Amino acid sequence: MACFYQTSVEGFLAQSDEHVLARLSVGYANRGFTSQYADQTLTWIRDIALLRVTLEQCARESGSARYWGLLFEFSIPRKEVRIDVVLLVRDVIVVLEAKTGKTASEARRQIEEYALLLHYFHRASAEHRIIPIIVSPELAEPDLDGLNQCELFPQLARYWIAPVIKSSWQRLAELLHTIESHSNNQITSEVWDDSPYFPVPSILEAAMALRSGLSIREIAHSEASEHEIEKVQQAIQGYVDAAQTEKHHAICFLTGVPGSGKTLVGLSLAHSEESKASATHFMSGNGPLVKVLQHLFTKESMRTGAKAAQARAEARTLIENVHVFARNYTDDDKRAPSNHSIIFDEAQRAWNRAQNMKKFNRDYSEPEMLLGIMERHDDWAFVVALVGGGQEINDGEAGLEEWGRALISSSKDWVIYASPEVLEGGTSTAGHRLFDSSSSSKRVRTSASLHLRTSNRSLRAENLATWVNKVLDEDAEGAASLRMNEKFPIFLSRDLAQTRTTLRDNGVGANRYGLVGSSGAARLRAAGLEPNSTFHADYPWEHWYLGERTDVRSSYRCEVFATEFEIQGLELDWIGLCWGGDFIWDEFHTCWQVRKLLHGRETKWGAIKNRDKQIYRKNAYRVLLTRARQGMVLFIPRGDTNDPTNFPEGFDKTAEYLLRCGVTLLV
Repeated sequence: MACFYQTSVEGFLAQSDEHVLARLSVGYANRGFTSQYADQTLTWIRDIALLRVTLEQCARESGSARYWGLLFEFSIPRKEVRIDVVLLVRDVIVVLEAKTGKTASEARRQIEEYALLLHYFHRASAEHRIIPIIVSPELAEPDLDGLNQCELFPQLARYWIAPVIKSSWQRLAELLHTIESHSNNQITSEVWDDSPYFPVPSILEAAMALRSGLSIREIAHSEASEHEIEKVQQAIQGYVDAAQTEKHHAICFLTGVPGSGKTLVGLSLAHSEESKASATHFMSGNGPLVKVLQHLFTKESMRTGAKAAQARAEARTLIENVHVFARNYTDDDKRAPSNHSIIFDEAQRAWNRAQNMKKFNRDYSEPEMLLGIMERHDDWAFVVALVGGGQEINDGEAGLEEWGRALISSSKDWVIYASPEVLEGGTSTAGHRLFDSSSSSKRVRTSASLHLRTSNRSLRAENLATWVNKVLDEDAEGAASLRMNEKFPIFLSRDLAQTRTTLRDNGVGANRYGLVGSSGAARLRAAGLEPNSTFHADYPWEHWYLGERTDVRSSYRCEVFATEFEIQGLELDWIGLCWGGDFIWDEFHTCWQVRKLLHGRETKWGAIKNRDKQIYRKNAYRVLLTRARQGMVLFIPRGDTNDPTNFPEGFDKTAEYLLRCGVTLLV
């Protein structure tokens, strides 16, 4: 049972205040609280008495009110918060938050978040109206406009969740009767209370939860994959233990669709109890991801009393930039690293030999370099390579093949763990394979569990990666057949102001939203958005991801867009994807036209002919289209007939194609 006390209204009215209070106290103790503060007891006494008066009035005026469900102190797992009262007014879920004194904006955000958590992660609440009500003696007549809100988009949370209503206790009974007039069949409190709750943490929430000592079981449970993520983490830990016991070198390739939990598995391995005994370092070449997580860990350490310098040093040991790791151990070609096992996030982005030579004058690829460093351990070593299919987005990113070449040329006999997809290629790895067919002599132990097939960014986004692949593979009919908009809202707007407004309208509770766009979308400047790479390199992305609404640097301002380089590996609840002229639908050839901006006597778009660069640009949009947890708005500029670099026709055809893919037009 998720709550401290649940019954029907009839059952509640038949019991004394003392009996209800005793049940709440027992529920409190059963949750592991060793002491109960007087303030909590007095609050319960007040709320029980006031609610009794309200429900007695409801029962007198409506015969069906006695069948309503009633739950006190409903606990939301992982969030460590409890809802004061839930009333099941037939099939409408009323969330009551009792306050004394003046209600502040913080109370509104708190109850909005409760409603959102129920809508997205509580199965019995997913398709029922939820009405959040702040009730206080100081409040006047409730504003009922929210009960009659326009219901245009049933896939949106704001369709199911009414705007927060403020009411006095004296007017609450009248308000509940109005709500009942909009309801249908009764939900029982037992069924609702016992319904599964599937929290899907954001990567930042997950990182902090793991940092605080919670296990992956406690923070990641999704309807789509059950305990798949936990089982994968346990399996890989078993491979690490075997390498240590049997004294051999091994590498494990974990693949998955965007949002499936690859990074979560890696972070869990790095923060596990086993890692404390034999440190497994989590590292990434994704600079913004490293910077954001290090900033988050630093803030948390300082909040618990650590000095700034100590907190920063500790954060750098918890997540490390792979290029810093490489520099530390390539300057001395004999020294073995301090740890026997490492986790390399976004391993498909490791540099090939040419790029490593260009950047650091090293005549070997990054996979060769990393394997060589770990081979300095004579007894054992383990590498976990987290690989996102179709996620290579920049020059010199080697993909799976470079890891295969490095393993073939290695002096060590590496044991290789991988999913069949890693060996066979296909859509899951965007056609990449670890080895050519002629290179099958290496020891490979395959396991289907090493490929995560389902996006877990939210219960409603499990098919998002599939939809995106069909859109990018020019299969509009196949994309439309997925009917994504029935669960996961994808809107199209031709107006940037409308895009920003839609994002803000859906930014209720703790929802985070912001703009994203391609690094090749050079003419977004015409819409007032800065695409310059130097500007993006210098921007404080930790504040973009972590800043409050009042912070002008934060994503909430919708003034600075994150490119594929800044958003890869991270996510937002809602994104506004600002489409660029670098990726335009060609109606005549029924294919995507991949372009770059050329400057000469005249500035114009030119076709990208290099096959690798075409793939990088397509993958950039794959990354951008898979970053949202709850919904997104695709902003397609209208263009300008007087500007050849922003000519309307390409944007119009792109909008038409996306609408054929099942996107909903905002008007």
